[in-house]
Amino acid sequence: MKSILHQTLDRTGTDSVKWDGLERWFRLKSDVLPLWVADIDIRTAPAISEALAARAATGEFGYTLFSREAQRAVSSWYGRRHETEVDPNHVLFSNGVVPGLTQIVEALTETGDGVVIQSPVYPPFHELVTGLGRELFDAPLEQVGGRFEMDFVALEESMRQAKLFLLCSPHNPVGRVWTEEELQRVIELAKRHDVIVVADEIHADLTFPTQRHVALNRLDSNVITVSAPSKAFNIAGLFASYIICPDDVWRKRIIQVQNKHHVLPTPFANTAIVTAYTDPRAERWLDQLRAELEEQADYLVGRIQESLPRLTCFMPEASYLLWVDFAALGLTPDERKKWLQQDVRLFLSPGPPFGISGQTFERINFGTRRAILDEAIERLVRQIGETTQPEGNAFV
Repeated sequence: MKSILHQTLDRTGTDSVKWDGLERWFRLKSDVLPLWVADIDIRTAPAISEALAARAATGEFGYTLFSREAQRAVSSWYGRRHETEVDPNHVLFSNGVVPGLTQIVEALTETGDGVVIQSPVYPPFHELVTGLGRELFDAPLEQVGGRFEMDFVALEESMRQAKLFLLCSPHNPVGRVWTEEELQRVIELAKRHDVIVVADEIHADLTFPTQRHVALNRLDSNVITVSAPSKAFNIAGLFASYIICPDDVWRKRIIQVQNKHHVLPTPFANTAIVTAYTDPRAERWLDQLRAELEEQADYLVGRIQESLPRLTCFMPEASYLLWVDFAALGLTPDERKKWLQQDVRLFLSPGPPFGISGQTFERINFGTRRAILDEAIERLVRQIGETTQPEGNAFV
């Protein structure tokens, strides 16, 4: 099979958020390389494209229910890939993972209730909690021995004051795949303090071949899982996501919130979920992509360590996001943003929205062709070697 990750695909002029959004939203010129929003510069699995084309050929695009076939496909996938029994009747459609998390928090908590997160974490975790009028409790991750780990003392203290915990597994942006032992401790703490655990597992199916993702609902049948084939198969624009909620009372309350917001799938969402999770060709394609992403991560981390020793990064264990510390350059977040965009000509995801511990970080999306990554590294090398900070503060 030909390389998936290194195919030539020009996404400019396609209304791509990642590529065309730079000019439309930020007024940046086309020579700025976009390594930010979390999708990959590849075509999806051919089996999914074929299935979507066949669905489009029917010419029927009316209001659509979440299909029983899609529910069974999710159940089958968790059984085969994650050794977890999922009742198809417990699977609800959601129009995106972030909307799904928002629907759950709205349904299962009240204004003023506490919700726990672990920063640095995907910015919508912060935004949806505060936007719904819930109180945010942060149990920040710790850097230990070259990787990020959970601070269980801080986590328990936060859970004492909270009703719900949003777990990012695998973690965005630090790239950790949590071990079974770590997840067991999470479950124990949640039970001790009567906290609902909601696991965002959207990056789970991009866990690298050398790692092992543990689905949280394999360890405890009373947790809620939100996921999608969108990251794994690069179909985020189809908004084909789902919620797995075994508790009947919780599920009914989530459905009530969804009905209020008129949550329904498109016909293409059903087709994409079914094909991604049941077509063997799509599954083989995914396994190749996972291997290529691990190879790409290893390459990029090696290049940064060799060519940009002032930057610090840890090898991720899943997906295509690299969390890089620019602290040694001595720039404020605003100075770093201006420098990256205007001088280096790179657009990355800035660290501050991920939490207070992200002040010196940038998230790099390495889900693109090797040539683009090489160009990004060379631009950084040139600028770090030649550029000084504003007001003459030299890089140290």
